[in-house]
Amino acid sequence: MSLLLVLGPDFGSPPSFMRRKLLTLLGECGKTCSFIDDISIVKRYASESSHAIPVCSDDEALLKARKEVKNDRVHFVWTQFSELNSYFRKQAEDDLKLNGKLAEMISLLTCDKKPDKQKGIKYKISTELKEILTRIDTRVRSLHTALPANSMFIICTGHGNIAIVHRLRKMLTEQSETKIPREKLIKVLEELQAQAEVALCFIGMKN
Repeated sequence: MSLLLVLGPDFGSPPSFMRRKLLTLLGECGKTCSFIDDISIVKRYASESSHAIPVCSDDEALLKARKEVKNDRVHFVWTQFSELNSYFRKQAEDDLKLNGKLAEMISLLTCDKKPDKQKGIKYKISTELKEILTRIDTRVRSLHTALPANSMFIICTGHGNIAIVHRLRKMLTEQSETKIPREKLIKVLEELQAQAEVALCFIGMKN
């Protein structure tokens, strides 16, 4: 049986919460594992008994994963698609886009007339983001198609947009100059952090 995980090896949890490596535990149970990810992630999470396969792009990760899931000697295959996280990081590092995003969020929080318990940040999805999500969907479908029968298929979204959360924390800690009042930044940070901590997990069997 092949087991495939997509999008995030630690699901946003700090390293301190990772007692033992998952691949180490699987290896001790006699399960052969293939770990396909960016080289920095491979070095951090791969075990001595696993097949460590560093890749440089999502397309390469897809190619390697499709090959590994067809290997009868491999019981567990892990890969991650990082294009969405890269997009979030670039958005957070771009001062112009970040300020525009913060202004939009503050406006939504301020103008929302719903009861407080129903308030939340709901902003528009850009064309670029839609295209990224479409490509991720296509890759996931391609992986599912490559799976042999009776395989378990697990998709985990991992954490949300933590890049902007980290950027806001840094701005508040360093007291960076900004036209946005500190109290409003804190309010936006609270909302964004709550959203970033939400993850989804989908499990299915390939017939």
